[in-house]
Amino acid sequence: MPKWRTIRLKPELVEIAKKTVETSRYRSLSEFVSEAIRLRLDELKQSHEKIAVKQAEYHVIHERLLHSSNHIWAMVTPEGSVRVGLSDYAQRHLEGIVGVQIDPVGFEVKKGEPFGVVKTWMFKFDLYSPISGKIIKINKAIQDKPSLINEDPYGIAWISEIKPNNLVTLEEELRSLMRLHQYKTWASKLSRSRILGM
Repeated sequence: MPKWRTIRLKPELVEIAKKTVETSRYRSLSEFVSEAIRLRLDELKQSHEKIAVKQAEYHVIHERLLHSSNHIWAMVTPEGSVRVGLSDYAQRHLEGIVGVQIDPVGFEVKKGEPFGVVKTWMFKFDLYSPISGKIIKINKAIQDKPSLINEDPYGIAWISEIKPNNLVTLEEELRSLMRLHQYKTWASKLSRSRILGM
């Protein structure tokens, strides 16, 4: 026989539930509550499954990420361009991103030189290119909603794509970048003021 457990509900919630039972297919309040709990548990299960899938995707992405000492990540795309964005570590120190300015498509960038700016209400943070090449794409999503960088810096909030000048130079430039675990170790020793360039 199942064990019963008493739980407390707010009186307003009980009234809403009673009205719902009176005007719906449920035969009793307990049937309604049981169905509501079952639906919520299904919702939580689906949510956990989505999180697990996203974490698996992030693991694959993280394995391919390289980082510069300027807190920019770089990832070579299947097409051979390099997608770049702001590191998670940096975006956490730049809470409340309200604007992003990027050099236009077709602009030639050089490794270690600025190609844009991220703005918060209090700070401006220069973005330095991790490689040399030509900007071929800019992420319109972050121009429309800059706060996406604070939400998903390695996913939908990439900043731009750069076509490298040549493969030999690209290989040399990528070798000078840090793998994720190296970057995390290095960044953990920095003070907040050094990240913000103060």
